[in-house]
Amino acid sequence: MALPDLTGLNIEDTYPRLLQTDGTIVYDGTGSVFPIGSNISNTINTNIVVGGVSTNTNFPAGTSIESIITQMLVTYIPPSLSGLGLKIGGSTVSIAARDVGASFTINTASFTAGLDSPAGLYAVSSSFTASGADGGTINYYFGDNVLVGTNNLGIGGTYTITRNTAGSVTFTVNARRPDTFAAISNTNTSATFQFRNYLAASTIEIANNSDAQSVIDNGVVTSQLDSDRAWTAVCGAANNDNTKHTYIIYPASYGNLTFITQNGAQPVLDAFLDLGSFTIQNANGASVLVKIYKSTQEGAYANGVVLTIS
Repeated sequence: MALPDLTGLNIEDTYPRLLQTDGTIVYDGTGSVFPIGSNISNTINTNIVVGGVSTNTNFPAGTSIESIITQMLVTYIPPSLSGLGLKIGGSTVSIAARDVGASFTINTASFTAGLDSPAGLYAVSSSFTASGADGGTINYYFGDNVLVGTNNLGIGGTYTITRNTAGSVTFTVNARRPDTFAAISNTNTSATFQFRNYLAASTIEIANNSDAQSVIDNGVVTSQLDSDRAWTAVCGAANNDNTKHTYIIYPASYGNLTFITQNGAQPVLDAFLDLGSFTIQNANGASVLVKIYKSTQEGAYANGVVLTIS
């Protein structure tokens, strides 16, 4: 049986004892020859890169010569991991942004695994990690040779995931190549915890933390989870009440407002007073220092007016 076309690979020049000049007979390095389809009689441990074979690759005695040559000629593609999701009791858990202090429970990691090439093997030594949640990092080892195309694997228990500060919790599945045990690219996903920006309307004149909390508890017209002060708020009927001021409230870490427009055209930043910073608690009891701006007039904005804030 003839070997594949090796034109341009210079195998004969690099390994003068590997191939006969007619390309049909393979040496074992001892002077003996055997046809393609035979196995090597001695273990080979590579000390250089040969095509798709990396250094320190072990070919035990009995490995077929055809297998070795195939690995030399085919670039290795590692197995893959993708599409990590989280479940509880078989139901998918949403990783949409949540309020700081909110929580959810998980007990299963769901992900897809792809085969390596050319061996057609899944990754081994897979494990799960969750980092960034209150309560510390979660680590769970799935074990070797358990992966299939679609995986739903228990993570060793049921865990409640929460954060009482703004930030993310990252979930990761790691694994290794089945041949060299080297790490491969992981699959991960994150759940973000954020504070809200608020548009409120209230008769309360905010002068302290207690006043600010009362407005948050009773006067919110609309709110939005966000990571900066830029957002669009739609006024309600309460903002048109002649006994109530309109309040813009957001985490102080975002800095001072620089612009507010009404219905996309009229600048109205000058129609608000900067009251400074106050500490409030959100609906989950998480504390945050907020900036508060108050309209200079009661009932300043009709129902449906759009305020673009930045």
